[in-house]
Amino acid sequence: MPEQGSGHFTVADGRSKAVGHGELVTYSVEVEAGLPISPEALTRVVDKVVGDARGWTGVSGHSFQRVAMNPDFRIRLATPRMTDALCSPLETAGRLSCRNGEYVVLNGWRWENGATSYNGQITDYRRYMINHEFGHALGFGHRTCPHPGAPAPVMLQQTKGLDGCLANPWPAITSG
Repeated sequence: MPEQGSGHFTVADGRSKAVGHGELVTYSVEVEAGLPISPEALTRVVDKVVGDARGWTGVSGHSFQRVAMNPDFRIRLATPRMTDALCSPLETAGRLSCRNGEYVVLNGWRWENGATSYNGQITDYRRYMINHEFGHALGFGHRTCPHPGAPAPVMLQQTKGLDGCLANPWPAITSG
């Protein structure tokens, strides 16, 4: 995974069916040129996560649709350097993701390498990345671990640690 890319993004073509119920939120999926994943491949992952009943469709009161033009939010997979630029003034140190304005920025280094808290479960970590940063776009703030051994709230900064909770990539899975 390169630390720096071209700074140019390719937007995935087409649109998805709207999923969920409630106010429509649109998003695009974009990949920085030079990363080893195509916009189409990223789109398959993002659309599947966004459309999953365990995700925001199950708990946010919104419906979601991917579009190629004029989205409410732009989900971007970016190199660490570009992540730093898109997230500024937030400090990502080239290793964290963020939501900043219209951008839901997924750090390419994290996409490739995951986080210790997910113990090599890269698919679940990627689900967490998407759900956590998209949660910020929907207005949700950070949460803490409710008690040791509970599934971590998706809005817990799980990349930084679990505070006694268990890794959990889904907003609809809670300890009750």
